[in-house]
Amino acid sequence: MTHTQQLPASPCPPACLTAQDALTYLGPDLTALLASLDGAPDAVCGITLQLLPFGSRAALETLGIVAPGDVVDGRRSLRVTPFAFAVMAEAAAVAAAEDDELNDEEWDRRAEAALAPVPPADVASPRGQQVLADALASRLR
Repeated sequence: MTHTQQLPASPCPPACLTAQDALTYLGPDLTALLASLDGAPDAVCGITLQLLPFGSRAALETLGIVAPGDVVDGRRSLRVTPFAFAVMAEAAAVAAAEDDELNDEEWDRRAEAALAPVPPADVASPRGQQVLADALASRLR
């Protein structure tokens, strides 16, 4: 997915975009973040998105994914909109489809690359076991 489209000039109500359309305005890092938030509690989503750099928050607000919230101690919080959860679900579906496209050879290559920094004698060490566990966990996602 490439970031080729310009954002709408004013906040876009969800009626003017589908969740899939919204993803076309977002870069791969922000799309991956939204995918990782799929299924997370509202508070976790709100706090995570609040911590993003201003430009990312502004893009999310323009797309109607977040909206200005309450002012607390002179700082405005962000409110996650219902549209945000549809965008998160779509981002997760896209990520899952991309993961499904990886073949066994690619997973093996990734596991070998993850283990490459671990000398053969250290594979049984706690670090080696953790690297192997991480590689297997990524395979199961």
